[in-house]
Amino acid sequence: IWESVIGPVIGFRSDRTLSRFGKRKPFMLAAAVPIMLVTGLLFSSFEMSQTAKAVYYCVMIILFWTFFSMEFIPYISWGADLTDEYHERTVLRSYAYVFNQIGMLVGMVLPAVIIDISMNAGVSERGSWSIAGIFCGICAGGSLLISAGTIKKDDREPKSKEFIDEKKKRAAENEKTGSRAEMRSLSPNILIRISGGIAAIFREFASILKLKSIKYLLGASMVYLIANTVFSSDRVFFMTYNLGMSNKAISGIMLLITVSGIAFVPFIERLCRKYDKKNVFMLGIGGAGAVLIALRFIYVGEYAGLIAACLIYSVANTCYWQLMPSMIYDVSEIEARLSGKSHAGSVVSLQALSESICIAIGLQILGIILEKSGFDEAAGIEAQSETALAWVSHSFTLIPGIFMVLVLLIMTGYPITKKKIEMLLAEKNN
Repeated sequence: IWESVIGPVIGFRSDRTLSRFGKRKPFMLAAAVPIMLVTGLLFSSFEMSQTAKAVYYCVMIILFWTFFSMEFIPYISWGADLTDEYHERTVLRSYAYVFNQIGMLVGMVLPAVIIDISMNAGVSERGSWSIAGIFCGICAGGSLLISAGTIKKDDREPKSKEFIDEKKKRAAENEKTGSRAEMRSLSPNILIRISGGIAAIFREFASILKLKSIKYLLGASMVYLIANTVFSSDRVFFMTYNLGMSNKAISGIMLLITVSGIAFVPFIERLCRKYDKKNVFMLGIGGAGAVLIALRFIYVGEYAGLIAACLIYSVANTCYWQLMPSMIYDVSEIEARLSGKSHAGSVVSLQALSESICIAIGLQILGIILEKSGFDEAAGIEAQSETALAWVSHSFTLIPGIFMVLVLLIMTGYPITKKKIEMLLAEKNN
């Protein structure tokens, strides 16, 4: 709930931030050190009453998602500010996706290794988890500092007269107060501004939702995220109860999905050079959905079918995370050219809000399916009915496949292509 509240506020404020550091960088700089500390504290255990623990971890969770939103929304939005070249945005997202997946691998493997090493060295289990949390926090905060420190310019957007006048006013004030004073006031100013402007945020969201292209993008995004949630949540049930796989074997399949996602990135990027990213997106997700549906009815062997389904899912997932942000940048670019202001932060936060909603919907759908089919996790593997196992299998292939095909149908109405963007921008420049 807190993430869905704070995300739109951060997106709205990042679009309107004026500083010599740009629009997005101040948020990432302000979040870097706190995210290190909070992540460590979130995975630490202290001797206290149950009530005190509930309060402590509630506060830590709220702080974590506040600082996470302060880095995630501006980071994703940054792509719209860094380049206005149609295909370059896809290349940018390709690199971002690859390093995101590398981070996922690190996050899946190293914490368990750290805990094992720490406990073998005589550290308690509590202390070992604290060390792992601190390590993850340092990785996260360090990544933010690297991103914010190496990208020097992030305010490429076309400027309105109002924006330029305000920028000059801020520059004059900074000359008087000095850059150190500006840095000291950075975090407090951000936190103060977060507290206001709720009505303005809703007005901006309403304005953004009037764009035809956004309606199609958000619709396709929401449907895919439901499919993704159902598949991702059900796959462990399918491998455990339908195939009887061990935890080690399941971990191997999860590793396969992550590694294959990285491997598919350059192929998708090359396809986008030759074909419009809209068509690649539709074919990648819609085609994957069709294959998942077919796998439910065509027997190719239990483990062969499992690997095929996971690889096909990996294609769809890579297409989504590699191309969806890039298409959001395209919409933001057109809107910025027409209005003179960039609202990429608000667009990204609106998409992130819909993501949170759709994950909840997907989990609810799977929960209802499992409950109605008679699935009982506490009963063990042998006690599951044929009906329950059949619906676990449906939720692994058929149901997400149907949603993915629906994504293809929705995206047929998406109006933005490379040719249309180039024509519109050429008319605006003339």
